[in-house]
Amino acid sequence: MTDRAVIAGTWRAPGGFELALLGQAESARPFTLTTPVDVNGFGDTLDDRAVVDGVQTAMDEFRGKPYIQFDMRVSRPVHFSERWQLVPFIEFFNLFNRNNPGANFVTNIAAYPQPVNNLYNVTAFCLNAACTATEPITSLNQLRLPAGALGDFFGPGTTVGIPFAAQIGGRLTF
Repeated sequence: MTDRAVIAGTWRAPGGFELALLGQAESARPFTLTTPVDVNGFGDTLDDRAVVDGVQTAMDEFRGKPYIQFDMRVSRPVHFSERWQLVPFIEFFNLFNRNNPGANFVTNIAAYPQPVNNLYNVTAFCLNAACTATEPITSLNQLRLPAGALGDFFGPGTTVGIPFAAQIGGRLTF
């Protein structure tokens, strides 16, 4: 189950300024870790759940990261006449520059940037190409790797979420 809250509002500040805020918060979404091998013997190699240290992972056992983002807009209308009005503004997106991968994590152990030692039963990450040096998996949290926001076109974890951004503009009404 995922919980979500949204808050939005506008405050008319002294001096004719207007501040608008949009805040969003969502609990972490579940995801399932899979392997490209036929672990259960049904002949399907597309979606078997991964086995870690001899135990098959459960459906939706993993959770992404909670999503929290605040956007803000500051504007001040300038009236030239009864009909003409200019509203310059500046907008801030992801105001606190929070990394928000949500549930965008690598879900197939074969797609990890650092290979695992065994696709049938993962017990360690390989530290070299021959997998003669390994790092043991001591926690399932080690298997939560953010994926790229553009799919994995540029590799896992390259662009996660939307970073802080700002833009300026104006609206002319006549």
